[in-house]
Amino acid sequence: MPEKLKLRDRLKVEDFNKIGKDLVLGLVEIDQKKCTGCGLCAKACPSAALKLENKKARMDDFFPACMSCGDCTAVCPEGAITLKEFIQFKRYFRYLDRGKPEFPRKF
Repeated sequence: MPEKLKLRDRLKVEDFNKIGKDLVLGLVEIDQKKCTGCGLCAKACPSAALKLENKKARMDDFFPACMSCGDCTAVCPEGAITLKEFIQFKRYFRYLDRGKPEFPRKF
C-alpha cells in the first residue's frame, strides 16, 4: 500500500507558483546560428517552454517553465540547444550530485 504524505510534509513540498523562492527553473541555451527553425524542440518540450519565433527557436519570455528534461537537446538535429542549468527545488526535494549538465543521447 502506498504511503501518504502527512499534512506537515505536504506543506513543505515546493509550490510552482513561488518561482525563485521554492524553485529555480531550468535553463537552455539556443545557438541561433545553428538553429534551422525545424520546430522539433518546441514539439518535444513537455512544459511548452520553447517556441518558434521568426523561424528560430527560443525560450518563452512570459513563462519559461523549463523542467531540465533534455528532450529538446536530444531531438535537435543541428545540436543548437544546450542544457545550461537543471531545475532546482529549494525546500523539500533534495538531489544527489548530478554533476554538470551533459548532452543526452540522440533519438
